Amino acid sequence: PSTADKRAFWIDKAGLRAHPLRRSRASLSAAMSTVILSAASPELPALQDLSRVLRKELARAGETEIRSFELAQRKLGYCQYERDCWVSSTGRCHAHDMEQEIVRAVHAAQRVVILDRVTFGGYSYACKRAIDRLACLLLPFYEQRAALTPAGDFALGASFFALGWNPTPDAELSQTWSALAEANAINLLAPRWGAACVSDVQQAGWPAAVSGMLRAAAQPGSGLLEREPLTLAARPASDPPPLCAVERAALLIASPKPKGTSLSENLARAAQARLSRAGIACELHFVTELVEEPAAAETLERLASAELFVLATPLYVDCLPALALRALEKLALRRTQGCDPGRFALLVHCGFPEPEQTRPALRIARHFAHAARLHFAGALPLGGGSGVDPRVPLDAQRGETERIQRALDAATAALAQGDDVPLEAIELMTRAPQPDVLDDLAAQLGFRYQAYKSHLQQRELSLPLAPD
Repeated sequence: PSTADKRAFWIDKAGLRAHPLRRSRASLSAAMSTVILSAASPELPALQDLSRVLRKELARAGETEIRSFELAQRKLGYCQYERDCWVSSTGRCHAHDMEQEIVRAVHAAQRVVILDRVTFGGYSYACKRAIDRLACLLLPFYEQRAALTPAGDFALGASFFALGWNPTPDAELSQTWSALAEANAINLLAPRWGAACVSDVQQAGWPAAVSGMLRAAAQPGSGLLEREPLTLAARPASDPPPLCAVERAALLIASPKPKGTSLSENLARAAQARLSRAGIACELHFVTELVEEPAAAETLERLASAELFVLATPLYVDCLPALALRALEKLALRRTQGCDPGRFALLVHCGFPEPEQTRPALRIARHFAHAARLHFAGALPLGGGSGVDPRVPLDAQRGETERIQRALDAATAALAQGDDVPLEAIELMTRAPQPDVLDDLAAQLGFRYQAYKSHLQQRELSLPLAPD
């Protein structure tokens, strides 16, 4: 890309610079358009009915332009979180498919509405592919919001709404759906947000539920006055099965990055080494193995039959990556067809300094465990994952990583005996290594260094906003 393209990408803390797709505030206020990212398909007629209700309610609300992207039957690449779209391709995903059109439409919209089947309390694979790749619109500077963590600036600030359908009412799934939608709205800098879950039992009330969602005027994060106690969310489920030593474990690396380059793989290999030393037959699998048949069927069978299943995953747009969700959907379906009891543990990490950003992923993990008839044995959420070198074995690193090593020591020792992740391990993993302000500074310096490597001068980071 040219230097001019790079200049158009960066934005400073005061919001003086513009993303290449960003429009002026005047043109935004004049726009009246809605983009719908929909997973409705002929296989889900209820979602198609809900889509028609949504369009009618948007029209009643005065919407003049609606553009819908039907994702369920479209080929769409998955995000590998390579960050090229931040520092080299200037706000554009390098994968050329329908997502390019989606990104342009989202930037031109006043509202973005997700229409999807509620899957473990969150989005399905079909929708999550498109949502993950909206990360190309994130700008790599942090700004404190709500009571949580600094989050990347979003280049537009469209209102964000999530409309979910579940065959039967489920209050806990609905709460997780709303929590995920609000987390998305916070980090996407939406001025307002709304969420609604409907079911076939309440079909007569669909129009009222959709109308209420669209009228919601809440500011994202307005109810988050303090950080959620993460250790409570990471604790194992109550009423565990009888204590039984584990003979075989299977670990699934959910990062779609190439082998040897992800923190998820680094954490998984460290856990595998500890379980192996405890006498556990331990297998390591990559989520990309589940993409192509027939190899996917064999991998799925190995995961489903393991006495201990461990998922090592990054956080993509406040949730599990699309490929991870696809794997969990398949695994839950396979286990409902008949499998022995088992345990499930989660290793989840994010680049945000605070592990509280993983809170929707923890809720989704619990729902998956319930759907797959697995006991949720606990989670180890890690914040500030960018401080760990993914290419150097975890146990060969020193400093802050030693805390992570001790957390894995305690967790794997308990899991190998058929027990749950102990509170000691959870507290070690979630402990903040340094104040948020230092993490913020480190992130700022890191991205400015990447700008330097892209031959962008530092003074160009604060040039005034160019007119449209």
